[in-house]
Amino acid sequence: MKKQMRTLLAAGAFVVAGAVTAHAADIAPVTGHWTKLRADYSALVYYIDEPDGFHVVVTTQQGRTSRAAVERFETVLAAGQSAEVSIPRAAGEAPVRMKLSNAGDHLHIVESTAAALAH
Repeated sequence: MKKQMRTLLAAGAFVVAGAVTAHAADIAPVTGHWTKLRADYSALVYYIDEPDGFHVVVTTQQGRTSRAAVERFETVLAAGQSAEVSIPRAAGEAPVRMKLSNAGDHLHIVESTAAALAH
């Protein structure tokens, strides 16, 4: 399991160089979804399918160096459950929100700003 997570994180590091921000994604277990939130701010989402539900991890990084601020959010989603993560941005900018949903056979991810969610 630890080897799979290390492989996933290494793959995510390679993706950082050229990924395009997605607004929605469906991912399979132990498959990462990376998104660029700002020039120096990104998030990586992955999950592991366990008997009690999807063990979801969202890791954000602000900065490009080894000293960059890193935050991590973890949750367990049973079938049909959702969780929302609000990721702050610069002063005066709406946060990015990621809605994570256990869709039974995959994790559904929707990204949007607070302004888009208000409509």
